[in-house]
Amino acid sequence: MLGFLPGFPYMGDLPAQLELPRRADPRLRVPAGSVSIATSLTAIYPYESPGGWHLIGATPIRMFDPERPEPALFAPGDAVSFQPIDPAAFASIRRAVENRTYEVECAPIVL
Repeated sequence: MLGFLPGFPYMGDLPAQLELPRRADPRLRVPAGSVSIATSLTAIYPYESPGGWHLIGATPIRMFDPERPEPALFAPGDAVSFQPIDPAAFASIRRAVENRTYEVECAPIVL
């Protein structure tokens, strides 16, 4: 599901052992690209904004870009896989995103 902000993906369902309640004290500023958990969902903040979710990571990839043919990176029903990267790879991808030379890797899902 997409909501809250343009390109803000709500993704679930998380395994029960990863579920967390929303924070009692929401942050006034959550950086764009923050990967977060609340209840049985995970999400990625497309823009800096307030937020009450627990931050667990970050991505250098833009979730929403009005200059792309499809501005929202994800669509309802898409499957998302998180992969760890080191700080050098994060910085390299961020530079490529800023220069508009980065292409998100998409793979077909085999059921």
